[in-house]
Amino acid sequence: VIWEVTEAGDVVDVQFRKSIIHSIKGLTYQQAQALIDSPEPSVEGDAVKRLNSLAKIFRSRRIEAGALTLASPEVKFDLDQTSLDPTDVTSYTLYEANALVEEFMLLANVTVGKRILRQYPTLGVLRRHPAPDLNMFDGLIAKAASRGFTIDPTTSKSLADSLDKCHDPSDPYLNKLLRILATRCMRPAAYFCSGDLPATQWHHFGLASPIYTHFTSPIRRYADVLVHRLLAASIGWEPLPPHLGSKGLVATLCEQMNRRHRNAQLAGRASVGLYTVLFFDGREEE
Repeated sequence: VIWEVTEAGDVVDVQFRKSIIHSIKGLTYQQAQALIDSPEPSVEGDAVKRLNSLAKIFRSRRIEAGALTLASPEVKFDLDQTSLDPTDVTSYTLYEANALVEEFMLLANVTVGKRILRQYPTLGVLRRHPAPDLNMFDGLIAKAASRGFTIDPTTSKSLADSLDKCHDPSDPYLNKLLRILATRCMRPAAYFCSGDLPATQWHHFGLASPIYTHFTSPIRRYADVLVHRLLAASIGWEPLPPHLGSKGLVATLCEQMNRRHRNAQLAGRASVGLYTVLFFDGREEE
């Protein structure tokens, strides 16, 4: 996906091509962040800073439209090379560079979703996030009220705005905790075939986007592989595989991906729980 974007963050043209990226440098998030923070001019640094300026504009527009900024606790374990027992546990550090990459990934996913729907309106592999059941927020609303805050989950915009106001200077972790709890009140996002649901039900609540798909990670998600194949067929690069030409088969694939994704989530949480117990087992209270 190749965009032409103005400095004001307006996309004026988009092209879809089978191409090879000629990258001038590979960067980790930490290295990209160092370029963002560095006052010294450089080819790589100037390029990353321009991208970051656009990412900030994209993010601001999404939040204004009602996109949520939630949180989920992610930890990593250092393992002993011999016994494989956990020797240390830390939380993942997120940088401004992470948000930069996220914004362009979201833009790519939305852009590709719209493109495949133009060619295959009933065969698109999309991802929806239904609006939550408001009753699921009763516990969170009560907990926030006990600290003097009001949570309004009526719309994604009202929920985002009310979470932004939940700040206690004496408890800096409170806001993140409330965002974690808000995540647990949500219905799960799910893959679906565009021909199975009316467009009014395609909406992604968390991203405040009417259309969304997964395109950017074909090396680790099968949904992205399917979307790449749909996009390739839509631009005439290769024929549509027979199994993607049937709405029923696409729907079956989406159901299978949802089951697998749920199982992977449960396995990941169980793994974190197991290694947390192993890490603290036998340790003296400090």
